[in-house]
Amino acid sequence: MPTEKDFPHKNHRSRLRETFRKTGIENMPEHNVLELLLFYSIPRIDTNELAHRLIDRFGSLRRVFDAGYEQLLEVEGMGESSALLISSIPGLTRRYIESGEKSKIIICDSRDAEEYLIKKFYGCSDEIFYMLCLDLSGKLLNCVRIGTGDSTGIGVDRRRVIENAIINKADVVIFAHNHPNGIAAPSKEDIILTEEFTNLFSAIGIRLADHFIVAGNEALSLASVEKFKSLFV
Repeated sequence: MPTEKDFPHKNHRSRLRETFRKTGIENMPEHNVLELLLFYSIPRIDTNELAHRLIDRFGSLRRVFDAGYEQLLEVEGMGESSALLISSIPGLTRRYIESGEKSKIIICDSRDAEEYLIKKFYGCSDEIFYMLCLDLSGKLLNCVRIGTGDSTGIGVDRRRVIENAIINKADVVIFAHNHPNGIAAPSKEDIILTEEFTNLFSAIGIRLADHFIVAGNEALSLASVEKFKSLFV
C-alpha cells in the first residue's frame, strides 16, 4: 500500500489548499495560484516548478491564462489536460460574469454598452462579431454572435444579421467586434460595413445606434467620434 513517502509532495499540496481556504486566492502569490490549479490535472507530482516556468515564460498570471492551448503545450512539463484546463479559464470567467448579470440588462448610453462589451470580449483571442438587439427602452433582448474571424478579418453574413434583428424584434441594434492583438480603432472595412447596415436597417425601421471596436480593456464607440457620427444618422 502506498505511503506518504511515495508521495513526498502530498503535505505541500495539503498546506497550499489550507492556505487557499484560510486566506483566499487573492492573497496567494501568482505561482501558487497556478500550482493549486495544476493539482487537478497533474496528480501526485510537484507542480511548483511548472508554475514558475509558466510565469517566467508568459510574464504574469493573466498572460498565462490568455495564452492559447498550443502555446501552453510548448512549455516543458505541460500536458494536454493541463493546457486545456488553463486555456479554459478566460471562457469560464466570462460565463461566470455573465451568469451573475441581472436578468434585465439596460443599455442607455455608450458607457453602459462599453461596460457590457469589455466583459463580453474578455480573454478572447479570436476576432468575434456580435450584434446587440435592444428595444426602445434600451433593454437588451439578445446578444447574437454573428461570426468569428482570423487575422484576415470576419465575414459578416448580411442576411443573417437582418434575420436576427427581425427575429429578436429589435428596435435598435449595436454592432461590436474586437481587435485581440490590435488597437481600438476602425478599419476602412469597418466603416463601409457600418454605413451599409445603417441603410439596410433604416429600410426596415430599425436603427443602428453604434459600432464598438474593443481591444483589451479599451472600447471605441464610433457614434461618439465626431467624424463617424454621420454614419448613424
